[in-house]
Parts: sequence; structure tokens; C-alpha cells
Amino acid sequence: MNKRLLLLTILAVSLTASATFAQLKKVRLAIPTVDIVTLPLKMAQAKGFYQKEGLEVEIILIAGALGVRAVLGNSVEFSTASGSILAAAARGVPVKLVSVITAKPTFDLISEPQLQNFQQLKGKQIGISTRGGTFEHITRLILESNGLNPDKDVTILALGRQDDLHLALKSGRISAAIYSPPRSLMLYRDGFHKLAFSGDYLPHYPIGGIGVTDDLIKKRRGDIQAFVTATLRGIDYYRQNRSESIKFIASELKMSDASLAEQMFDWHRTVFADEGRPSQAWIKGVLDFTRKSLELSSPISAEQVFDFSFVDPK
Repeated sequence: MNKRLLLLTILAVSLTASATFAQLKKVRLAIPTVDIVTLPLKMAQAKGFYQKEGLEVEIILIAGALGVRAVLGNSVEFSTASGSILAAAARGVPVKLVSVITAKPTFDLISEPQLQNFQQLKGKQIGISTRGGTFEHITRLILESNGLNPDKDVTILALGRQDDLHLALKSGRISAAIYSPPRSLMLYRDGFHKLAFSGDYLPHYPIGGIGVTDDLIKKRRGDIQAFVTATLRGIDYYRQNRSESIKFIASELKMSDASLAEQMFDWHRTVFADEGRPSQAWIKGVLDFTRKSLELSSPISAEQVFDFSFVDPK
């Protein structure tokens, strides 16, 4: 009798688990690359935070500005290509950033070892990921701030993901590009030169955020709320569990050097946005830079590009 009861209990638990799994709503997330910025979202997926909110998340690699096309075309529901989402929204495209992951740029502009200053970049080729994305905006800002005309003094090439930019610099196809850890740290170990840290030029700008269409906000607020909530829980877990997160970094980025993963984590947790919603001063800085970089004549309102109601719902 006890054995029969045990079997019935196991069957009931199994059926309940199957029913719960069947109820998960499938959603897709586009990320430009697997890097330190997007790892907290992957941890949220690995730890089951999305599942607890009723979502089954598929993560797809889609570079930069193509992520905006993907959300507009309903190929994906969410994109972390925050710079491209911002630029599109500022131009009137019906998309919004609903949460911010990292509150300032995390990239270094790195050059070939023999190039020690900006003037030596004249006539050289500079790599970016895609046209109109964050990499291009920040690269242009740094070059202009150091006396170079991005359209005349250098040639800017769109080459794809960070892996592609890494290979291009190592092979000599380009002379400089911006990189985030671990690639920046790896390049320094190989003798490449740091020309600039992007955060010194642009302290107010999101690198990694959750972008969606206005249509999704109107029709599927519950799904967005669930995704934002789970993402913020994943980020919080990532920040509070140093040892586990370092192992996760090493595993996901296929790093054999534990000290490199430790460096990345200790640096990374200093640049997160506060609970996914930045300050008003930060918002103003982003809007000012976006308007200037896109050469827009009209002001950009916060409501035009942001909807933070999902971060602290009323």
C-alpha cells in the first residue's frame, strides 16, 4: 500500500511539473555578443529566474542595430542593444528601453602596440560592430575629443561582434577598436595599447538594457514585467555571489585563467545601474549625448526613449 501511495505521489509531482513547464511562455532575447555585460542575463536564465516568472527564454546572437530590426519585425521580443534602441527611439521609431543593466560604457579603445597616441591613428582603419550602434557613437566621440575627424582622418569599418574585432586587431586588419573585458584584458597581456577608457568620455550612457517595441508595451505588459523582474533578480544574484559568478564567467567565456575572471567580476559589479533605473541626472546626460551624436535639431524627451514603469511598478 505504501509503495502504491509513493508511486501515485511521484506521478502527481511529475504531472504538476510537466503542467508547469507546459505553461511557460516562450520569448526570445537578442544580445549582440556573449560578454561580461550580458552574462547576468544568462545567469538569470541558468538559475531559473525567468522560469519562476513563467517565461522560457531563448537567447539569440544578433549584432547591434540589427537587434532593433529584430524586435520591430517580431523576430524577438527583447534586445540588449541599448545604444541602437536609444538611437532608433530618438528618431521616432516605436521602441523603448524599459530597464538599464550597466550605467556607463565599459569599453577601452585599444590600438596596435606601436600606436601610442591618437595622432598616430591618422590614415588607419578603426573597427566597430555595426553602423549606428553604441560602438560607433562612442568611437566617434573619443576620436573627436582627441582632435580627429572620424570621417576624414580614419576609416571606420563595421566588422561584427567583439570576437571579430578581436581577430581583426590581432591580424592587423584594423589598427584600433573598442573592447570590453575579457578581450581588453587579454589584449593588454599581448602588448596592445590602451588609448582611452570610454567611461571617461561618456559617464552617462547605458551599455546593456532591455529594449522592446511600443506595441509590446501596449499588448504584453505582463510578459515585459516578468522579464524585467527576473532579469533584476539575476543581476542581484550575480552581484551577491562572487565565487559562483566568477566560475560562471570563466565557464561562459571559456576562460582558463581564474585570476582574469576575478578581475572581470570585481570591475563589473561597480558599473551596474541602481536597480535598473538610473537617476534623473543620468537620464539628462544620455538624452543630451544622443541628441548631439545623432545631430537632431529637436530635444528628446525621456518618455520618447524610456519607460521605467516596469522597474518599479505602481
